[in-house]
Amino acid sequence: MPDYTLGLFANMYPAYEGDYRGIFIRQMVQDLEARDVIVHKAVKTTPSPLGYIPFYAESLRLCRSPDLDLMQAEYIPHSSLVPALLGRRDIPLVLKFHGDDARVFPLKNRLYRKITSAMIRRADFVITASEEMQKPLISLGLDPERCAVIHTGVDTGFFTCGSRDKARMALGLPSDRTIFLFLGRLHPWKGIHEIVEVARQCPAHSFVFVGPGIVPDHSSNCRFTGQMAKEEIRTWLRAADCLLLPTYTEAVPASVMEAFACGIPAITTDAGGCPEIVEDGKTGLLVPVRDVNALRNAVEWMDRNPEERVRMGALGRIVVYERYDHEILVKKMKGIHIHLIQNYR
Repeated sequence: MPDYTLGLFANMYPAYEGDYRGIFIRQMVQDLEARDVIVHKAVKTTPSPLGYIPFYAESLRLCRSPDLDLMQAEYIPHSSLVPALLGRRDIPLVLKFHGDDARVFPLKNRLYRKITSAMIRRADFVITASEEMQKPLISLGLDPERCAVIHTGVDTGFFTCGSRDKARMALGLPSDRTIFLFLGRLHPWKGIHEIVEVARQCPAHSFVFVGPGIVPDHSSNCRFTGQMAKEEIRTWLRAADCLLLPTYTEAVPASVMEAFACGIPAITTDAGGCPEIVEDGKTGLLVPVRDVNALRNAVEWMDRNPEERVRMGALGRIVVYERYDHEILVKKMKGIHIHLIQNYR
């Protein structure tokens, strides 16, 4: 017998293997289903705004279903509007904030602030991806007693350490160059242009970009692979010496967790929830947002200190295994769900 039935609402969900949009939500669904939870989904699998029409139609059908014990919306308010306003009132509603929906969207104007505040008031519980995300939500009326931090998590059984030499041989990469890897969407907010500029200033190093998006003008020591499957991403992580993520805004980045799980350190910014996972000088280096000089200095430091680089990666693996393994985090989420269902009035 299943433990309970969850209605999941998400305006980003992978349409195919290798699709980056909402991949961590799909992992959460798979983890819950593996733990005897039935998950019924209303999800948007296309980036087109027209995709909201069938998404909201399916959301309306699902939020009225008599089979549900609990509703959970991912990305607020886009996914929570229908279940919050039109959903059943006899079961709990959980909101899960992932990043910009907490720290950027409500600050755009007064209307967005009121909408987000209304969603929080309707919710029975709120989950955030990082601790720093709770601060703006508390200012919007969130009760600190009705929220918890549950990071995205990573499959530490899949993303594991491996032979760098074998990975480079498989990818046809040189063994004598320091390789810096970016993993994710090629979006300006991810610090793509800063990495490209550092690459121009550091011709002795290689910079690899794995992920979808528009390729910017770049120097010859940059390589863009496009979108890749999980197995290929793991090989690239094992081949790299350090992950780069000079992001402008972020929760707790999945790419950093995956890098740590594969035993490589990260250079990222002091923005959002990044400092919650990257301890400066211990598991990686933190630099200010949009600071090309600081990013270049961090890159050069990683190149000059290979032994420290290895030590940082090994410690990062321990941190992720003990704190961010997806099994630990989904167990925590399931515990919250069961508590809400059992105590709902």
